[in-house]
Amino acid sequence: MKRWSLIGIAVIMSMVLFSACSSSGRSDGPLDPDRPITVSVWHYYNGNIKDKFDALVTEFNEGRGVELGIVVDAQSQGDVGQLATAVFESATKSIGSQPMPDIFAAYPDNAFRIHDVVDLVHLKTYFTDEELGAYRAEFLEEGRFLTDGQYYILPIAKSSENLYVNGTFWQDFSRVHGFSNADLGTWEGLARVAETYYLETGKGFFGIDANANYMLQAGMQLGNEIFEFSKDGTATFSMNRETALQIWTYYYTPYIKGHFVKTGRFSSDDAKTGTVMAYTGSTAGASYVPTEVTFSETQIEDFGPLVLPYPVFEKGALFAMQQGAGMCITKSDEAHEYAAAEFLKWFTENDQNIEFSISTGYFPVKNSALNESELLKAAEQAQVSNPAIVSSIKSSLIMFDTYTLYNNPPFEGSYEIRNLLETHLFDKVVSDLEELALKVAGGANRDTVIEALTSETAFEVWYEDLKKEAQLVLNP
Repeated sequence: MKRWSLIGIAVIMSMVLFSACSSSGRSDGPLDPDRPITVSVWHYYNGNIKDKFDALVTEFNEGRGVELGIVVDAQSQGDVGQLATAVFESATKSIGSQPMPDIFAAYPDNAFRIHDVVDLVHLKTYFTDEELGAYRAEFLEEGRFLTDGQYYILPIAKSSENLYVNGTFWQDFSRVHGFSNADLGTWEGLARVAETYYLETGKGFFGIDANANYMLQAGMQLGNEIFEFSKDGTATFSMNRETALQIWTYYYTPYIKGHFVKTGRFSSDDAKTGTVMAYTGSTAGASYVPTEVTFSETQIEDFGPLVLPYPVFEKGALFAMQQGAGMCITKSDEAHEYAAAEFLKWFTENDQNIEFSISTGYFPVKNSALNESELLKAAEQAQVSNPAIVSSIKSSLIMFDTYTLYNNPPFEGSYEIRNLLETHLFDKVVSDLEELALKVAGGANRDTVIEALTSETAFEVWYEDLKKEAQLVLNP
């Protein structure tokens, strides 16, 4: 009897304690609404994207955050490069660096090198298989590390690349010269259009925003993934000669001839001044597509954006990049990790995720949200002013249905070699254009100099140098 009495007392005490906890509003998990904790988030958003992110953070803090006991403190660290540097310096405890944030935005290559220094939380710690299965598979797969097969990056808003065209100009130019939109769909066609435009105007027609993306996609389109990966988290550079020659022919050569051009930081800047009539750029940059072109103080014309899928090689497969940094959770204590996961779950729910994506040119990350009618309806409700955003939605959803979306898994040295791919050939273009100008000014024949710069011999020198540089990066 005494035993049963003791059990009864224990049960009653448990009920009292549970009632006390319930009356205080305590939620499941390691959080207490009466003692809220702060979760720091570092990102790279600026302008209207930062404004929208901040607005949603405020909405969370005043709603779901109050219920759970979470206050999110979001800070922009500048652009992508500045954010990557800030997080790495925090991870390595560099002099003057801030403590590691609880959540930080990262591309796979930077997340991988951060994980070499400090531990990150793999998503299955706080996300069920059912929850993870709601995200588009390619988006989620981008955050899986080769070393252990775990997911470390949660997609929150993704983008790809489109071809942006001055539709007002293109309508007349294509009719006069017998071109169609199909000519803009291939690299070979773009080169022909750009040559025709240059011969008529003496100006460049086209620019490429992301040089590394061009190389990576060229490899996939041509059946030659330019890296070979190992389960130990390393990779080797495997760009073959045929792929390198195509990259050279439809990138370096048109730039040297003046058919392609890039003078601003972003090609949208060149489009605003009429320096180019078309360019490839991120879908997240759709809001920056100009609506008018200022050729001079007295000549301002409509841009009329035409947005098309990313170009492919005529005999290539349909591949396009998926991009847009996801969010990583820094390993710390259960309460902060749990709170970080709760915020990210809330942010990627359809209502919030579509609202953020539509207004910024990104795309939501769950399968149920990638619906054209829903996205266009949301764009109308949000009163999206730039017509390029709506056109990008339509064009990109076609790509999502017909293209394979690609992003190489992160590996040791992937951050550094992406920087190499971004700058190696473009820096050569800049240097060789200066050489061309100097020689022509000195009396040399322009066509003769271009022929030498774009020759097979010059290509071989560049290709061998690229392989050597890549090997130094991947095998220091």
